[in-house]
Order: sequence, then structure tokens, then C-alpha cells
Amino acid sequence: MNDSPIHFTLRQLHGVFSSPLAWGIMVGVGVIAGITGPFSTFALLAPTRRIVYWLLIVVGSYGAGTIGAALARALILPRGGPLLARIAVLGIGSSIPVTVAVAMISWLFFPDLSYTGLSLFELYIYCLLISLALMGVMEGVVEPQLERRRDQTTPEAAKIPKILDRLPNHMRGPLSHMSMADHYVEVHTDKGKSLLLMRLSDAIAETEGIDGLRIHRSHWVAKQAISSVRRVDSRVVVQLATGEMLPVSRSYLAAIRAHEKGAAQ
Repeated sequence: MNDSPIHFTLRQLHGVFSSPLAWGIMVGVGVIAGITGPFSTFALLAPTRRIVYWLLIVVGSYGAGTIGAALARALILPRGGPLLARIAVLGIGSSIPVTVAVAMISWLFFPDLSYTGLSLFELYIYCLLISLALMGVMEGVVEPQLERRRDQTTPEAAKIPKILDRLPNHMRGPLSHMSMADHYVEVHTDKGKSLLLMRLSDAIAETEGIDGLRIHRSHWVAKQAISSVRRVDSRVVVQLATGEMLPVSRSYLAAIRAHEKGAAQ
């Protein structure tokens, strides 16, 4: 049931590559680079191959950088941290897979990479500096502005539930479900999972504004996160949109059946 770093990374990757805006930016940057031909590619590649090369470089490095940064955030900074620490961790985390992606794509076009005029070490330094600069802009400028804009445009009637205020900023998002874990509550959003030292009943009391159900003494789920209700080995379970399954205890069967009836109408 836990949200692993791999699951978190896959969600981040899906978010990037399902965004028309992200694709528009990647294609635009790739075409411009293909036309201008930086790093000697203007002289080394014909126009069509040059554009294809830079489109692959941009898309590949963007995807690789997203994977590296997401894994670094999930493994090293799951609860956030100081700005400089975030920039360093995310920049270094993204630079390594970006370097690998760029080297592999370049090898397809230049079997002898020395034609590019860059050694592998020099390539990594370029990727590291670019990654650090991008993470500095994202973490220091873009994210704070987006956060302020969300705060300004959120109407009074749709304030963030109190339970989400307890989470680090980068973990706040649509609430999926909550589960007990010893003396902690695992709060799951579309951004990942956070542990809070509190009782589940107290956490549920702080979900005002979210339509949800308690389905077990150890589980609460938001109705919008429910994909289906099914039987597994003679037990009723709730399947979430993420594919996770949560058990439904007998004392809460009536509530889940009422939800099924309402969803079917």
C-alpha cells in the first residue's frame, strides 16, 4: 500500500509527458536547436538529421531529468528542505541520467563521440550546470510564484482542508486516501505520501470539504479516488485509480454500498 519512490517518479513522468504545454516547449526548443545547430552539429549533420537529433536530445534529456529529480526528491528530500539543498540534490540527481541520455542519443548519430568536440566528463559538467540552473529557477522562482497564484485564486469556499496544511508544500495535492501506520497516519495525495503523528479519527475530522468515506478502522478514502469496488478472495476491497486496493470491513459495508448506488445513478 505504500507509495514507493518508483510510483512517485512514474507519476511525475506521466504528468510531464501528458502535458500539451510541456510537449509544445520540448518540440519548440528541439526545432530551434536543430535549425541553429549548436555544439558543431550545424556542420556535422544535414538539416533533417540535425532537427531529429535535437528533438531526441530535448525530449530524452527532459524525461531523464524528470526521473532523476523525482527519485532524488523522493529518496533524499521526501519532506522538503532548504532552497539550496533542494537545488543541489535535484540538480545533481537530474544531471546524471541526463548525461547518460545525451551520450546514448549522440552515439546513435556520432559513433565516434570525439566528433562533437566534448569528452564525457565535459558533457557531464555541461549537463550539471544546466540542471542546477534549471532547478534554481524552478525551485526559487517558478514554484513560489505558482504557490502564491494558487493561494490568491483559491476562493474562500474552497479553502484547502486542514489536513493538507500539515503536509510539506511539494506534497500538497488532491487527497486520495489515509491509512493508519502504528501511531502515524499515512496521508496519500497525487504527489506522494506523508506520515503525520496523529489519530486517524482526528485526521478525518480535518478533511472537511472533501467527500470521503471511512471504509475500515484503519482506512479512509476520498470518493473521487475510488475506481471500483470488488471482491478479492471473498473480501470486499476498494480499488483506487492508482491501482492500489484497500480492504472494506463489515461495519462499513453499508456506506460503501450506498456510494456504489449513488455513483451508478
